[in-house]
Amino acid sequence: MNSKNLLIGIACIISGIALFAAYDQFIRPEREAREIMAEAKIVIERGDKDSINQAIGSYTKIIVHYPSTKSAPEAYLLMGGAYEKLGLYRLAYLRYSYLLKPPLAGKINEDMRMDVIARLAKLKMLRSYTEEGLNQLYTLLNSTQNTEFRSRIYSELGQAYLRNGDVARAKNSYEIAIQENSSNEEAILGKARVCIRSGSYEDAFSLYDYFLKYFGSVSPYTPDVKNAYLMQLYNAGLSAYRAGNFNRSIDLMNRFVQKFGDSKYSANALYWIGESYFSLKQFDRAISSYDRVFSKDFHQKDEDARIKKGYAYFMSKRFDLAAKEFQTYMKDFPRGKYADEAKTWKEMSSQELRFRIEKAKLPETSAAEIEQDSEQGKEHAAEKIRKHEPAVKKEDSETPQDTDNSGKEPVSENSHGDEEVSGVAGTPLVQLDNVTEL
Repeated sequence: MNSKNLLIGIACIISGIALFAAYDQFIRPEREAREIMAEAKIVIERGDKDSINQAIGSYTKIIVHYPSTKSAPEAYLLMGGAYEKLGLYRLAYLRYSYLLKPPLAGKINEDMRMDVIARLAKLKMLRSYTEEGLNQLYTLLNSTQNTEFRSRIYSELGQAYLRNGDVARAKNSYEIAIQENSSNEEAILGKARVCIRSGSYEDAFSLYDYFLKYFGSVSPYTPDVKNAYLMQLYNAGLSAYRAGNFNRSIDLMNRFVQKFGDSKYSANALYWIGESYFSLKQFDRAISSYDRVFSKDFHQKDEDARIKKGYAYFMSKRFDLAAKEFQTYMKDFPRGKYADEAKTWKEMSSQELRFRIEKAKLPETSAAEIEQDSEQGKEHAAEKIRKHEPAVKKEDSETPQDTDNSGKEPVSENSHGDEEVSGVAGTPLVQLDNVTEL
């Protein structure tokens, strides 16, 4: 009996040791690797360089200490993606390549293998192996019926064609990508880039509206899309003004104020709406737009709007209000860049007002002579206004500038009160190629 109990005890001990060994060799590594992986995924979501490097360190730890776990292949894949975010394409290429070689090749499923091949094809194109990369992408298309994966491949083809300047084929690729998967954010934004390249701004803006409506609350691209949308919409409105298409400029700038009313550029947009109405000789609407400039929390255009409001009153023959407006300018901006002009125009407004008063007191013949003199004076004043409207000293003093790295830098902090009070010649530079290249 004692021998039997002893044998049972020994068997239990051996089983316990075996279970502990199995746990230590298989279960514990898998659990610890999953914990490290989960933490790395949270860290990398922050998006900054330090966080990405921290995540790479975690992936490396999994690869080194837990090479036989199911998390190891995923660590290679995610590490490659992290290197792509840092622009280290050679290192990304190496990490992806390991997944197609033994022993890792036998541990990945078909979906991951196809994903890796697509990523390698993209990197080959980035490394100027364009033809080889394109051929691989087309080969993948013929080997899968997975619509989501096919949509991704067409997106990559669209980027390749757009990078090579083939706008028509790029547009076709992005459209097919959207047909395959209507939720493909890269394809939607890629098509918007094509529309910008081809001058179809309304189509691009519609795509941005669609993206922000359905993906804006969840997509990591949202800040870049909003920044690009802001710059492109504003630049389009300013370009329309410079081209003399004032009604078009009014429509675009009103759209800008509606969508980006909290932006620093909203005051500028309202000012250019006023300028467009002024150019159309719709002085009441111009004055209303200038007043809206003053209501904004950003005051870089207040000085320009104030002097132009005085001009609008003068040109609409409200000389008393014009004189008052020029006096307000001199009070608010005693050393302003238009201080001398404001003083001169106040005197001219007062003179015109006196003409009106004298006309009311004199016989009809003398009144007509005074009226003729007054009209000649107003024509002279209008000519002075036109001469008073010099071009902007630097083209980028009014125009928001794009960034060179996925649009992630904020809009240029140039002073937007330094431009003169009128339109400028030239066409603003609009660079949109970086919207989806994140």
